[in-house]
Amino acid sequence: MAWRQLHLQPGSLVVLEGLDRAGKTTQRQKLAALDWATPTPLFTHMPSGLTDVTTNIYALTESATITSALARQLLHLACHAENMTALTRARQERGVILDRWWWSTVAYGWYGNDLGSLGVDEQAFLAMISSVWTNMAADVVFVFTTPFERDDLNRDQVRHGYAELARQNAALTVEVPALDEQATNAFLVEQLISRRLVRT
Repeated sequence: MAWRQLHLQPGSLVVLEGLDRAGKTTQRQKLAALDWATPTPLFTHMPSGLTDVTTNIYALTESATITSALARQLLHLACHAENMTALTRARQERGVILDRWWWSTVAYGWYGNDLGSLGVDEQAFLAMISSVWTNMAADVVFVFTTPFERDDLNRDQVRHGYAELARQNAALTVEVPALDEQATNAFLVEQLISRRLVRT
C-alpha cells in the first residue's frame, strides 16, 4: 500500500526492538523512505546515535575485544546519555522512530550475559538505565522476535529477556509477525495509524 503524507504526532516515541538480524534496521530504513509530512520524524539507532562521539563508541563496541560484559553495556548506556538531549528535542518537535531502546541493554546485557552472576546488583543496574531514560517513555514498542539470519548473540536467555519485558509492558508492546519486508512495513504503519500516532 502506498501512503501519502504521513504525519507522526509530535511528542511520539516509536521503538523498534528485538533480536539481532530480525529486520529492525531494514524497517527503520523503509519507514524513513515513506512520504512524511514536514517536519519529518527523526529516525535513528541506539547506541550509534547522532554524534561523532557515539558513532565512534558504537563502532568500538562492535569491533574491539571487550572482555567485560558490564563494560560493553556501560559504553552503550553512555551513548544513550550523550544522545538524550537531541532525542528529547526531536521528540517534542517532530517525533522519533528509534531502532533499539533501553530494552536491548536489559535483554542482551542483564539476561544475555547473566550480569547478576558476575556480582552486578540488579537494582543498581536498572537504576542507571532508568536515570538515563526516565523521561523518554515509549508510546509503542514493536518487538521483532524472528531472525532471518543466524546470530550467536540471540541466545535463549536474550529471548527470555525480551519476553519478560514484553510481559511487563504488555499495553505498549506489539509483536511483529514473521512477514516479508513489504508486508512488515505495512503492518507497522497500520499499527501506528490505529494507535493514532500517525495520521494520513
